[in-house]
Amino acid sequence: MTPPLALADLPFAQRPPLELLGLTHDRDEVDTDYAGFGWTLVDRLWLDDGAALTAVDDALVLALHAADDGAPLVDDVELEFELGDARAIAPLSAFLARWLPRLPTASTVVLALCNPHHARLPAPPAAGGRPLWYGRGPVDSWLDHHADHDRLRLVAPGGWRLAHAPEAP
Repeated sequence: MTPPLALADLPFAQRPPLELLGLTHDRDEVDTDYAGFGWTLVDRLWLDDGAALTAVDDALVLALHAADDGAPLVDDVELEFELGDARAIAPLSAFLARWLPRLPTASTVVLALCNPHHARLPAPPAAGGRPLWYGRGPVDSWLDHHADHDRLRLVAPGGWRLAHAPEAP
């Protein structure tokens, strides 16, 4: 039996934006089997809630997956990492505490992460005061083709939120 993997030992690596977000091939619908994870830096990303688009510049994007059978948590999300024949489970809060300090800085952090139970996420201290955006409900990635440029877009029909300041004890 393989021993559990420590958070610090996860193969959480930088990947090109289109590869990371599962956008290397044109598609008409979301690939629900895609389980890639990692991080990337983008100059601009659009957050779409179905009613409005918000441009986010200079973003560190973390692509993560919520455990399909994860516990409903009010202020956290249970993550799942598929690692060949094994899988690792960790709370988002512990993952961010461990990984954000190890990643490059950008003006904003964006979680490309489904939030199935609509958790209200506190701003992690490891974000260093940078805004951290997260979606509520499912989050899907799209590449919009325009005549003069392509646009990366993350869609969260439940809306996009900024992580809130933690409650004082």
